[in-house]
Amino acid sequence: MDNSGEAGVFLTLNDCTALYPRLKENEYFLSEEERKVLIRIEKVLYGSLSIREMEELLERCSAS
Repeated sequence: MDNSGEAGVFLTLNDCTALYPRLKENEYFLSEEERKVLIRIEKVLYGSLSIREMEELLERCSAS
């Protein structure tokens, strides 16, 4: 839980799945803060998806 006192947003697993391919394919161009968000999304996805689902998602990244 983030106790920084700043306003925030909650992303669903579907939101993370939708955003991940675009962020991953542009990872090289991301700022440090954007990469931190990508890493957080990756952790959620790797912890929530099956190996097959994650492979399919990564294939979508490389196909774009």
